[in-house]
Amino acid sequence: MRIYCNCASDKEIGEAKEQYSNCSLNEMNCIFCNNKADEASLSHILPASLGGEQWACLPDGIVCSRCNQYFGEKVESLALGSFPFLPFRLLLGIPTKKGHAPMMQTHLGTLRSSLNNGQIGIDPLSPKIQTAIESGHITQLRILAEPTEPLAICRMLVKMGLEVIAADSLDDARDKRFDSARIFARFPARGAEWWWFMSTNHELLFSKFRHGITIEDWVNGVSLSIHQFDQFEAFRLQLLDMVIFTPLDTRVMPPDMNEFPEPEYRLFHVKN
Repeated sequence: MRIYCNCASDKEIGEAKEQYSNCSLNEMNCIFCNNKADEASLSHILPASLGGEQWACLPDGIVCSRCNQYFGEKVESLALGSFPFLPFRLLLGIPTKKGHAPMMQTHLGTLRSSLNNGQIGIDPLSPKIQTAIESGHITQLRILAEPTEPLAICRMLVKMGLEVIAADSLDDARDKRFDSARIFARFPARGAEWWWFMSTNHELLFSKFRHGITIEDWVNGVSLSIHQFDQFEAFRLQLLDMVIFTPLDTRVMPPDMNEFPEPEYRLFHVKN
């Protein structure tokens, strides 16, 4: 399993911690770095490449343009190019933020979305594979259901969780109890650890794709929420019949996987 490692320097981590401990966040300070946020800075809670349009945007002045750019280039681009997000984008024809069709590398060649829902094409890896596809000897393609960027996915989930809180209450989003989450998302220290959990009803999910899913079905099947527990809060992302969950506190222990058998349930530990 390949893990993306994008470590902040000790100086950056120290400066971030000092900002959170020595001053209170004001109305126009970024919830991640505590620097002044631009009034024109637009941040998507649900990335545009997952179908997040205007309804999924934070008000101006909550995330600064520097953090917004950082997350887009260093975190979301990796996470959205990995399972489980990339197959959804490919099959639904959801373009990148720049309008490009999503692509996926497979053992048979490069899959390319047509940007029409449910229609994809393939650039065969070799003339032999192309001939086999055209002659009907190859009629199926299996996609490995394994995240290639588990760390980037986890950091994106934590970011989304903090933004969901900010959309509801800026004061809560700026509370010190979320400092470990905001630092992991934006300034992760070397060796910092977190986890995320995924539950999938494969039968229902595959059935929906076999019968066809519209973008409207997708948007209606996506939800972002914060769940309150006795000692902590957690972010929950639902994508149709898949649910992804991560805590917003580094001290929270993961569930006992003896109670959650694979493949319906998956637990991912990540380390920066």
